Amino acid sequence: MDSIQQDRLSSLPDVLLIVIISFLPFKECVRTSALSRKWRYLCQETKNLSFRESDFVSPYITDEYSRFAACASFFRFVDNWLSRIQDQVVESFEICFSNPVGFEHKIEALIEYAVSKRVKNLVIDLSNPAWRNYNDISSVCVSYLHFIVTLPKSVYSLTTLESLKIYGCKFDPSRLTNPVLLRRLSIGWMRLENLQSLLSKATSLLSLSIKECWGVDMTWMAGQFRELVLENLDFSYMQCSFELPRIHSLKYSGQVFDFYFDTMNVIIPKVYLDFGEEREYDQPTQSTRISGEVISRMLNDLRAASTLAVCPYILQTIQECKKPFYMLQPLETRDLVLRTKMSTKELNGIIILLKNCPNLETISFDILPSSPFQRTSSYEGIDPKTYWMQNRTCESLRKTLKVVVIRNFGGSSNELNVLRYLIRLASGGGNALERIELYVPNGMEESQAMVVFAKAEMLQRTSKHVQVLCAQLLEN
Repeated sequence: MDSIQQDRLSSLPDVLLIVIISFLPFKECVRTSALSRKWRYLCQETKNLSFRESDFVSPYITDEYSRFAACASFFRFVDNWLSRIQDQVVESFEICFSNPVGFEHKIEALIEYAVSKRVKNLVIDLSNPAWRNYNDISSVCVSYLHFIVTLPKSVYSLTTLESLKIYGCKFDPSRLTNPVLLRRLSIGWMRLENLQSLLSKATSLLSLSIKECWGVDMTWMAGQFRELVLENLDFSYMQCSFELPRIHSLKYSGQVFDFYFDTMNVIIPKVYLDFGEEREYDQPTQSTRISGEVISRMLNDLRAASTLAVCPYILQTIQECKKPFYMLQPLETRDLVLRTKMSTKELNGIIILLKNCPNLETISFDILPSSPFQRTSSYEGIDPKTYWMQNRTCESLRKTLKVVVIRNFGGSSNELNVLRYLIRLASGGGNALERIELYVPNGMEESQAMVVFAKAEMLQRTSKHVQVLCAQLLEN
């Protein structure tokens, strides 16, 4: 910050400066105390407190004694900070700590402090970055060692909560007595039971996120929330029905799970489905055909989605649905996102989706890394070298498709072949396709990137009516 800008900012009233720094991340808010004497104590007036172990304890400390000492220093800092703001209003409180063993009483005391301040937003994140998925911690032994923090009873009766995030500690949703103001709820890294009891009371809930939980005993979910995220859950049952008349966005990733929607009363504009990347078999089986029927029925229930994102598993399995009653029906999707490896097993699935999206305006290919053991041989008579050269008519695409996007574009023959196919469709009359956007992944070697950009230029020279853009993919 240059001196002129700093002086202009410092000339503002303290009340306004406190509002401004309250929007900063807590770590950056504390750093403003070094700007000048005027700023020295302003950060202590912020209403948003966030104490994250990662901001104070280096992840490179491997010695157990040194790490314990660093964590003890972290809690001393927290205690000193809170002692200076005893009368301060606190609206948001966050504590993130990855290994609570030996510090459980400190953590529970901090949670009690947040409750005493009647905070609106509470984050308790005791998950460990080293955990890959719930299997790392769902065993009895590991759970006993880590889940030693007991959520104070006072949390369950806190009526001011508007946003609650709880990761990696014991939590009983049914004990929340009066969550009438709760709008956002995020639960993760724990055994999760009795969730519907909470949902029936949280009438203002708009967003629900559940990640890496096990023992999830849902068979029915109902609510008025707008956003639902379910990520890698271990369900006690293999199917669940949903009554979500106001849902706007659904994101599911994890094992194949049988959803049933009240299709008479629900239209979900944004749907993201990820059942994984690869099947473990090379030829169709009875179980894969059943999976194809389940997925086709699921997509038919979600056919009103204007934005639909699918995974390689769906592309591989949907083609194996043979019963007419379950086969994919026309979807209302306008923006289709295909997360794909462009493997031979996925090609028929791609065509099936393209033919059943008569209103499609944008196709996005998110190219995933190929398996090091992936074979390039034909699959069920499909030759990837000639597949897109055959007469595969998608008449509706001629009139509706405007934009094609490929992320992580590597200039492979499979990528170029599908692009040429879509360009040929556009050149056949009723041309709607306006542009193709190609995004080269960051970190690609310069020589390889030059080859990829050259292939994009060659594609542009052969495409008279379509603009081809090629650029580096920006980091998220």
